[in-house]
Amino acid sequence: MESSEDAGKYPDNGPLSTEGLPGVAGSARVVGGATLASRVLGLARDVTLANSFSVAATDTFFIAFMIPNLFRRLVGEGSLTVSFVPIFTGWLRRSREEARQVFNATWTLGACVGLVISVGGFFFAGPLVKLFAPGFALEPGKFELCVTLLRLCFPYILFLTLVAVAMGALNALGHFLAPAVAPVLLNLCLIAAALAAGTVFDPPILILGVAVLLAGLLQCALQVPVLRAHGLSPRPVLAPAHPAIRRLGAVMAPAVLGASVFQLNILVSRFLSSFEGDGAVSYLYYAGRLIEFPLGVFVMAIGTASLPTFSRLVKSEDYAGLRRTFSGALGMALALAVPSTVGLVLLREPIFATLFAWNRDTFGEAAIAGCAGALLYYALGLVPITISRIYVNLCMSHENTRTPARAAIVSLGVNILASLALIGPLPQGPLPDAFVALQRDWVLADMGIAGLALATSIAALANALYLVAASRRLYGRQLGTGEFRRWLPLAAAAVVLAGVLWGLGQVAAVPGEASAAGLALLALHVAVGAGAYLAALHMLRSPDANALLSLLRRRS
Repeated sequence: MESSEDAGKYPDNGPLSTEGLPGVAGSARVVGGATLASRVLGLARDVTLANSFSVAATDTFFIAFMIPNLFRRLVGEGSLTVSFVPIFTGWLRRSREEARQVFNATWTLGACVGLVISVGGFFFAGPLVKLFAPGFALEPGKFELCVTLLRLCFPYILFLTLVAVAMGALNALGHFLAPAVAPVLLNLCLIAAALAAGTVFDPPILILGVAVLLAGLLQCALQVPVLRAHGLSPRPVLAPAHPAIRRLGAVMAPAVLGASVFQLNILVSRFLSSFEGDGAVSYLYYAGRLIEFPLGVFVMAIGTASLPTFSRLVKSEDYAGLRRTFSGALGMALALAVPSTVGLVLLREPIFATLFAWNRDTFGEAAIAGCAGALLYYALGLVPITISRIYVNLCMSHENTRTPARAAIVSLGVNILASLALIGPLPQGPLPDAFVALQRDWVLADMGIAGLALATSIAALANALYLVAASRRLYGRQLGTGEFRRWLPLAAAAVVLAGVLWGLGQVAAVPGEASAAGLALLALHVAVGAGAYLAALHMLRSPDANALLSLLRRRS
C-alpha cells in the first residue's frame, strides 16, 4: 500500500493523503501506532507514579497538571487543531505560498496567546487552585503544594499550543506521525523524574512539575524539523487581520466548548472529588487514564485521521463519498469501542491489582477498590464518546462549531446536575452554605467518586444524542437503516467476548496482587478475549471485521 504522503498532491506539489475510508484507515494506523506507544508508556508512567508517591501527593500533581492541560485542550488541540485543519486545507487548494503565510500567522498568534495564558497562570496560581480544587483548603499543606506545582506546570501550555498548530498543518498535509509521537516525550520525562524523585527536590513530587516543563519544550522542538521538511519553517508573521485568522477565530470560539466536552466534564469531577479526601483525585485520574487508552489508541486515532478526509470531501462536494466514509469510520470506531467497554468492565479489578499495586504502602486495597469502582462507570461512556467524536468531525468538516458547542453546554449541564445528585452530601466550609444546603436537597445517592464517574458517562450520552439529532437535521441522514443492522454483529460479538472472559475468570482467575504470573494471566485474558471477539465478527460476516483487520495490519 502506498503511503499517505505519496497518494496524491495538492497544488504546488504538496502532499495529499488518500481519500475515503482506506485513507482514514491508513492514517489511523499511523496515529494509532504512535498513540499506542504513548499509551503504553503512559501506563508505565502511571504505575511508576502510583508506586513512587503517596496518593495525597499525586492528588496535588494531577490537579496542578490538569489546569494547564485543560487550557491546552480548550485553546490548543481541542479546538485549535480541529478548527485549523479545514481552513488550512482550503488555503492549500488555493496556493502553497498562501497556505505558508496562514501557517506562520497562526503559529505567531498561537505563541502570543500561549505566552499570555502562561504568564497569567503563573501569577494567578493560587486563585486557580481555589477555583478548581477548593477541597484542598481543608487539608494543611495540600493547597500550597498544589500552587507551587501549578506554577511549574503552566508554561506547558505555550509549547503545546504551538504543537497544536503544527499538528493541524501536518495532518492537513497527510503527515500524522510527529504530532502523534510527541506525547511519548511527556511520558518519558515523567517516568525519569519519578525514578529520580527524592534526590533533588523536597518534597519529591515537585520534580514532576519540572519534568512537565521540559517535556513541553521537547514536544515543540520535535515538530520543527518535520515542518521544515514540508516547507513550513515557522516564521514570525503578525497578521491578526488575515482572512484565515479571522475565520479561525470565528470557527474556534464555539469550538472551545464543542471539542473539549470530555475534558470539561472531567473538570467538574476533579472539582467535586477534592472534597472526598486523600486519594479521590488520584483514583479518578488513574481510572480515567485507563479509559483514555482505548480512546487514544483507537477512537481518537480514527477521529484524527478522518477529519482531513471529511474536510476534503466536503470541499469537493462529494457528499456520497462523505456518507460512505463517515459510515465506515463510525463503524470502525464502534467495533473497537464496544469490546473495550466489555473488557474494562469485566477486568477492572485485575487490571489495577496486577498493574498498579506493586507497592502496597502507596497503592493498597482501598486504592484498588476506588479505581476499579470509578473505571466501571467511566467505561459506560466509551461508546457515547466514540459516537460524539465522529459526529463532531462531521460538523467541523462543514466548519460548523456551533452545534458541538451547544452539545457541550447540554452535556455540561447534565454532568453538573448528575454529579451533585450522585456524589453524596458535600461538606460545609469552602463552598457557600446556601449552595451546600441546596445540593443536599438534590442528592439522590451517596456514591462518592463512583457517582462522579457515572455522571461523566451520563453527560457523554447526552452529548452524543444531541450531536446525532442536530447533525441529521443539518446534513441529512448519514446512516441508513441498513447501517444499524450491520452493527448487530458487534453486539453479538461483545456477548461472546463477555462469555469468554467470564469463563476464563472461572478456570484461570487473575490473582488479586501484582506479580509476573498475574501479568501473564491478565495478558492471556486480553489476548483470548480479543481473538474470540474478532473470530465472532468474522463468523457473523460483519463488514467491520475487514475494516478492523485493515486497521491492525502492518502497512506494506
